[in-house]
Amino acid sequence: FQQRGPAIALLLCAGDKSTQDADIRRAIQIAKDWKR
Repeated sequence: FQQRGPAIALLLCAGDKSTQDADIRRAIQIAKDWKR
């Protein structure tokens, strides 16, 4: 999850074990983009 002020975003972007690394990278990128 990410928090900015009173807003909280829960990132629900996941697949299965075969896509876990890509899912984590994507979630990190989404979090970075949201912070801008």
